[in-house]
Amino acid sequence: MSKLYINISRPRKEFKQSLGQANHFLVTALIGLDYIRNNEVSCPESFSTTWNPKNKEASVQRTRQYILNSSLAWTIDCLDVYLTKCNREPKLIENEDVIKLFDGTHRSVNEKFQTLTEFIEKSIEDVSNFHIYKSISGLAIQWRNNTMHANASNELEQKYRKILLDSAKKIKEIFCGLDIEQSLHRFDEYQPPTFKEVTSMIRGVHNLVEMIDRCMLSQMDIYDYANKIINRHLKDNGIHPSFILSLSAPRRASKFINILKNYSFSEKLQDDALYIDIDELLTLWTKL
Repeated sequence: MSKLYINISRPRKEFKQSLGQANHFLVTALIGLDYIRNNEVSCPESFSTTWNPKNKEASVQRTRQYILNSSLAWTIDCLDVYLTKCNREPKLIENEDVIKLFDGTHRSVNEKFQTLTEFIEKSIEDVSNFHIYKSISGLAIQWRNNTMHANASNELEQKYRKILLDSAKKIKEIFCGLDIEQSLHRFDEYQPPTFKEVTSMIRGVHNLVEMIDRCMLSQMDIYDYANKIINRHLKDNGIHPSFILSLSAPRRASKFINILKNYSFSEKLQDDALYIDIDELLTLWTKL
């Protein structure tokens, strides 16, 4: 019997591809700026433009903050895309009440974030760390809004602030010495985030998405999810189910395996993974 395994959803896989090396890229960019500050640098001819700052030190400092702000904005955009894809067919969100609430959030990343995390936290085992990652992600969303939107004055909800302050010691351990009290003060004063604050928020969002994803996968009917994936693929590609039913069982199985592999299923056994038996899936699908 052939089995397929899954321990990461396609939306999270795509999220990791978009944000996975963000901190590495951020460090690389800042190292480049540091080199510009300390050395004589001219604009390469291949750039087809001019670059001759009147005050190199000021230009480097402003560019550094631009990179930090942009990295935070990109992080929240990636979070927004992940949350949105969780509610697109084939949906990772199965609870109809949550789907209804989610549909009413429209384009607000903060509302999507709150809707899903409030539902997920009821089933999270490691709730202490989940609350920390959720709260630091909430801070990231509001800080992004304040740095990217003119005259914005977004505030952090008190429930998140309390969790962050109560967890100050643990946050310092998790995020390499981050002083969350100082960070909250900087946020309250509408100051831009520092390098450590941005890298910590990126890591916090990564950890939050991982916990959300694992929780949703663990709760879902994996055969129902596989059927949704297959039916969505057929619809998107204009393939009528009768064509699939006309195939021999081995060819149908091969077709299903290829479709599911495109949605993060794998034939390789993975730790803590859910699995489906292809023969059983074939039987269930023919009964739909």
